Amino acid sequence: MAGKPLLVSDDYPSSFEPDIYLSTYYSDPSPTPLLGDMMTFSLTQFQQAFASGQIKGRLIDFGTGPTITSVISASEHCESILLAEFSPQNRNILKQWQSGELKHSFAKFLDYALKLDGKGDSVADRESSMREKVSGIIPCDIRKENIFAPCFISSVDVITSSLCLESVARSIAEYESQAARLASVLRPGGHLVLFGCIGGSFYTVGSHRFSSFGMTSSELQAAWTKAGMKIITWKEGRRPNPEQKEESDTDGFFALVAKKA
Repeated sequence: MAGKPLLVSDDYPSSFEPDIYLSTYYSDPSPTPLLGDMMTFSLTQFQQAFASGQIKGRLIDFGTGPTITSVISASEHCESILLAEFSPQNRNILKQWQSGELKHSFAKFLDYALKLDGKGDSVADRESSMREKVSGIIPCDIRKENIFAPCFISSVDVITSSLCLESVARSIAEYESQAARLASVLRPGGHLVLFGCIGGSFYTVGSHRFSSFGMTSSELQAAWTKAGMKIITWKEGRRPNPEQKEESDTDGFFALVAKKA
C-alpha cells in the first residue's frame, strides 16, 4: 500500500467506502494501540464544549462524513442541526441513520457521551431526539465560494466539524482560505467546535490511502485566528505508537473551541 498514490477530494465520490470507514474507525470508541484515545478524546471535548450551555442555537456540522458522533452532545443544546457532507454515498448513510434503516450502530459512542453528561438519558432517547433535530442533510464543498451550493445558508450560531479540512487542503494557504470560508458562515459571536489531526499526510480506508494535510499546532491556531476566530480553548493528544503507520501517519489530534469576533 505504501506505493499507492494518495487520493484527494475529487476521489471521494468514487473511492471512499463508508461501510469500511465505519467498521474501521467507528465500531467502538475505546482506546486502541494505533489510535490511542483519539475517539474518547473527541467525544469528551465535544461534551465539555457544550456542557456550559453557552454554545447553542442553530448548528451546522460541516463535513459530517458517514458518522453522527460530532453532534451527540451538541444536540442537547442546539434547536436545529444541518448535516453538510461532500460525498453522495456518505449523505446516503446519514439519511439511512436518520430514518432508522442504517445497520451500523453508534450505540457505544452515544453511551460514552451520555455517561459524560451524567443525566441518565438512554441511548435510544438521545438518538431519537437527534434524528428529530436534524432539519436537513445537504451537500457541501469547502473549495467553492458558496460552500453549500446549490443551497444557500446565510449564517448560523454554531459550527461543528471533525477531521474535515485536513482531508481537503493541500497547503497552508489552502487551509487558511478554507478556514476563512467556513468562519464566514458563523454570525458574529457564533462558535466553532473543531476536532482534527496534527501532522501526518494520509489515512486509510480499506485498500485506499487518502490525503490528510499535516499542520503543526501553531500553524492550525494561526489559521483560525487569521480567519477571525478568537480561540477559547485548545487541547491536544498524541498517538501512542506513532511509528505504526499502517492506517495513518498523523502525529496526534486536537480540539478547538473558538468564537467569532
